[in-house]
Amino acid sequence: MKPIIKQLLFLFLLNLVLAFLVKGITNYYGIKNNKMALDHAIWVFTDEIGNDSWRPMQLAYTHWVESQGQSLLYTDLLLPVKLKFLYPPTALLITQFIETNNINLLTFSTATTIIFLLLMAASVSATALYSYRKYKAPQLSTREQIAVGVLLTFLFFTFYPVVKAATLGQMQVWLNAFFAIAILCHITGWDFAAGIMLGLMASIKPHYALFIIWGLFRGNKRLVIAMIITGALGVLLGIREFGFAMYIDYLRGLSFVTQHGESVYTNQSFNALAGRIFSVRYPEAFNNLRWNGYRYPPYNVWVFSFTQITSIVILAISLIKTKSQGREAKLADFLLMGLGATLASPIAWEHHYGVLFPIFVCVWLILWFGDVPLKNIWFKIAFVTLYLIAANVFPFAKFVADSYLNVLQSYLLFAASGLFLILLLIKHPLKSKASS
Repeated sequence: MKPIIKQLLFLFLLNLVLAFLVKGITNYYGIKNNKMALDHAIWVFTDEIGNDSWRPMQLAYTHWVESQGQSLLYTDLLLPVKLKFLYPPTALLITQFIETNNINLLTFSTATTIIFLLLMAASVSATALYSYRKYKAPQLSTREQIAVGVLLTFLFFTFYPVVKAATLGQMQVWLNAFFAIAILCHITGWDFAAGIMLGLMASIKPHYALFIIWGLFRGNKRLVIAMIITGALGVLLGIREFGFAMYIDYLRGLSFVTQHGESVYTNQSFNALAGRIFSVRYPEAFNNLRWNGYRYPPYNVWVFSFTQITSIVILAISLIKTKSQGREAKLADFLLMGLGATLASPIAWEHHYGVLFPIFVCVWLILWFGDVPLKNIWFKIAFVTLYLIAANVFPFAKFVADSYLNVLQSYLLFAASGLFLILLLIKHPLKSKASS
């Protein structure tokens, strides 16, 4: 059995053991809402998928239609918190398509969720196999390549943020797939196609438009042009349907959400980390354990400042160009920008971290098979630990919600931040004493 297959099998079994251990502990203590990743994976194919993204979009679109196209959705719905509709007007083009063609919302959510899940799984496997062939490692037979793909798929469907997005019926499943495809396109030299994928991501989550700046700094014209064309096309279509004023209003909505954020524990951002600290003294204002669809936390200068500082630092680090010409450093540079855009956001729900899975796969190959100085066993132990934390859910973390130990509720944020640091070390490799 080749080392790559042994490693994947070991990681899958280790992850499964941890998941069942957590499940056993939560069952013993009677903790509710303790579905592990495997439960969600089974749910995707055996039960009804939700419409967590599509229902708010449908309500917002219906409101706009009933106003005869006069409503400014973010002023009318988001600012008074009648509906937490955070998507840009461009995203409503999909809802318009659904409504115009009388497509059942749950049917659409279920079908697209499964399609994009499978697309993502296939893209990650293709990325892994393509990358592996570039390393000085024992090459794989066709049967062994299939085994690698199967094991990666098992890991994929036991990675909590990925399957959580699926059972919610979240549009994030699309974004996760777009990012996985973008990575594959980038490493194979298809930067224009990668730019299209990133442009689609930015059309739904605008902070990914930072890849345009990233591409400009690196002179990647094909990626930048593709992103601008894709994004501009979406905006122009949106303006034609909903008007330019709606996009201006969207900026007001973004500003409002940036100032308030979300403190509930499923928001794994630096904004929420700070907000939950204030929840110890002000539990009603900074809600921790239950999501409230009709209220945001109040503006707090300390939370806002902490969010802004961490976001600026993360994005500055992500945008700095690497001096290394190594393949591993260049890939880490790309991955760092994708992860940085997620970490810098004031709202980063658990399912937003589905983008971590293809990043983990790439980093695993780099650490075990790549030409990097991070061959120390402790880096590998750290990597496996971060993966296990990110791939699972720990419901008993809620027990520390009313104390300052509630920082432990941000375990997914810390895992993502740890991976960010590993990527940073790969991107800017330190010269060994021997080479100097």
